[in-house]
Formats: sequence, C-alpha cells, structure tokens
Amino acid sequence: MLRATGIEKSFGGRKVLKGIDLDAAKGEVISILGGSGSGKSTFLRCLNLLEMPDVGEISIAGTPAPLVRDRHGALRVSDARALGSMRARTAMVFQGFNLWSHMRVIDNVIAAPVHVHGMAREEAVERAHALLERVGMGGFAQHWPRQLSGGQQQRVAIARALATDPELMLFDEPTSALDPERVREVLDLMRSLAAEGRTMLVVTHEMAFARDVSTRVVHVREGRIESMGPPAQMFGPDASPAFRAFLSA
Repeated sequence: MLRATGIEKSFGGRKVLKGIDLDAAKGEVISILGGSGSGKSTFLRCLNLLEMPDVGEISIAGTPAPLVRDRHGALRVSDARALGSMRARTAMVFQGFNLWSHMRVIDNVIAAPVHVHGMAREEAVERAHALLERVGMGGFAQHWPRQLSGGQQQRVAIARALATDPELMLFDEPTSALDPERVREVLDLMRSLAAEGRTMLVVTHEMAFARDVSTRVVHVREGRIESMGPPAQMFGPDASPAFRAFLSA
C-alpha cells in the first residue's frame, strides 16, 4: 500500500530526515513513535507531499509520486493531476483538527467528495450523515466547528477523512491537543477503524494504542528509523536500548 525509500528533508540547513525507508502492507497499522523533533511528523507530511522531500521515492498502492528534479536539483511535482490522484487515495488527520471554520460540519465532510472527486451533492450528503453517525457525531451536522469540543472536532475530522474512502490513512498526533477524556473517545474510534482492516500510519505518543492496536511499531530517532518491529518485540525485553530509554523518559 505504501513504499517510501530514502526520504530526506532539511529545513534551513538542518537535516530533519536522514534517509527513511518504510513499507506498509494493506491492512497494517503502524505506530510511529519518537521524541519531539525526531522527524516523525515531517516524515508523515512528506508521504502525501504536504512537505516536499529533498531526496527519496514514494509510491501509494503501486503508483509512484509524480516527482522530478528541477534545474536546481530540487524535487518538484511533475504532474498536478497525478498528484491529485495520489492524494485522493490517502487521507490525513491532523493534530489541530484543521476543520474549515467557515463551514458547518456537514459541509466540511462533503467538501472533498464533491469538489475533488466529483460526487453528486445528494450522494455526498447521504454518505456524510452515515459517517457522522459512525463517529458518534450524527446530531451535529449543522453545527459550526467553534461549537464543538476538541474531541468532537477530531471525530468530525476523522469522518471527513473517511468521506473519500481512502486506501491509506495518516494520523499526525491526533490526540495530543485533547484532554484525557476526549483522548479515549478518539482512540476508541481509531481502534474500530483498525479492526475494519484499514491501512493506517499513526504518529502518536499513546503507548497503549501502539502496543495493543499496531501491527508494527517504528521508533524514529534523530531523523532515522532507530528500530522497528511488532509490538511484542518493541515493548518486550528485546527492545533496543534507545527505545527503552525513550519509553522510560
């Protein structure tokens, strides 16, 4: 479902990603853990080209990202339509929800199906109502984002991500802005998505989720994958010293 090879990224001369390789099979749930500044969120944003990598190759479901080098040697998108097609196969849930504040909940959820995928509005609205029910927000379709709690906004954001029926879901610290009670609500929803067999990459600090739900855990340290394996290995006695130090910290 995903193949990322040799991903590098620098900001202002500081190398944040130093050559990350990661494959994800269909139905895998991969938790990406690491300290602040380790590069894990930057890596996730490179996967759907919200950040342009300096070096590397990415493919989604066997389709390569449309990247070429310009005359200065920097990677750039070579085909906007191909990029749109690639992004249509993925969806991202952000730490800060990123709902459009000038749109009601229902309009947030139908925006991509209608304006990107060309779905008829009536069909998109019907699907959106079903998704809002699915995430426990069925009675909030006509609310504005400002009328919702953080946990409610994040559940709407997940409904919006699901509205395009993505093949790959990317979660960038989806619970870090929530209070503990709302964290549980969102994690329970993510557990149910994982149980459906959805392919998910999750940057998170929620160790219980990583241990209990993931098929693989990845530890990113100083821009590289320091260690990777199934949860039983990563949280067991065979964990690397660096990962044990991360957990204890």
